[in-house]
Amino acid sequence: ISIAGPNASDADIQQIRRAYDLDRPLLAQFVNWASHAVTGDLGDSFFFKEKVTKLLAERLPITLTLGVLGMAVALLISLPLGMLAALNEGRLVDRLVLVVATLGQAVPSFWLALILMIVFGLHLGLLPISGTGTWQHLVMPSLVLGFSAVPALTRLTRSGMVRALASDYVRTARSKGLSLASIVLKHALRNAAIPIVSIAAV
Repeated sequence: ISIAGPNASDADIQQIRRAYDLDRPLLAQFVNWASHAVTGDLGDSFFFKEKVTKLLAERLPITLTLGVLGMAVALLISLPLGMLAALNEGRLVDRLVLVVATLGQAVPSFWLALILMIVFGLHLGLLPISGTGTWQHLVMPSLVLGFSAVPALTRLTRSGMVRALASDYVRTARSKGLSLASIVLKHALRNAAIPIVSIAAV
């Protein structure tokens, strides 16, 4: 009924059921769908009346772009914050970073998206609030997607860096007179990044 419409006759409903194989047993429907799915045929969309694979192919580039940009935003924010907190463990900076990460986790992404749309889209008119086509359309979605991952990645970076900075190989590097930047970036971050990359991939 939801496909045919509220005013559809019984004959119309039966015709749609036959067209979509809905008149067959559920197991037969699944086997038929699965046998087509393994060949890349996911069927037709009830709403758009087009092939699902065609619709996915049209939208996949935008989805992948937003995913990559969102992760880039998250890493660009969380890595420096996590390293800053680890280098100042137990100090005011460390506590402030943890507070920011906690508050960031408490902010719903849909609320942040609405605030960005109201401020930057409606009031300031700097960015479009819908559509695609230019890099400006990607800014706010990327920020929202990235911000949602910042708290977890920040805490993970901090904990990994704290462990790495307390390790023997870092103490050896310090005793050799290596600079702080070299110790942090070349030695500590490289080992602390292993769990970060695992979580970021998810």
